[in-house]
Amino acid sequence: MKSTFIIFIFLFFYSEVFSQTETFKTEDSGITSADRNYNDGTVVITQDVRLRKIVKRHIEVNDNKFDGWRVQIYFGSGQKAMAEAQNAKKKFLIRYGNKNGAYIVYDSPFFKVRVGDFRTKAEAMYFKTQIEKTFPQSWVIKDRVFYPIERAE
Repeated sequence: MKSTFIIFIFLFFYSEVFSQTETFKTEDSGITSADRNYNDGTVVITQDVRLRKIVKRHIEVNDNKFDGWRVQIYFGSGQKAMAEAQNAKKKFLIRYGNKNGAYIVYDSPFFKVRVGDFRTKAEAMYFKTQIEKTFPQSWVIKDRVFYPIERAE
């Protein structure tokens, strides 16, 4: 009885040593096609080429933005809101240049002018203090922003 129990335990641990492990390979699209190899326990997934194209396109479209912060300098609705938003953007660009980026966002029925592409709220708050005299009604908001690029000054 004791020897049967020892053999059972040995077989249990022996099978755990040779269990399968999963490894994943990624390409530029994040998905790989695959085959099955019974000798080493490798499972490779095969998929439609159209699916790969769709996933690759999704990555390309969304890869240039991330969750960050901007300073909103204008918010308005009504018949003159579009013109006022364009004027606010122009005023910002004349005063501070295009190195921070200025964007007009239309979220029906509101026009918004947002500036900057900041990774942290602290960066956005610091920038807000710099433009507060020109835009006293500005505030910091969370937004999808572009990766900052190095600009020669």
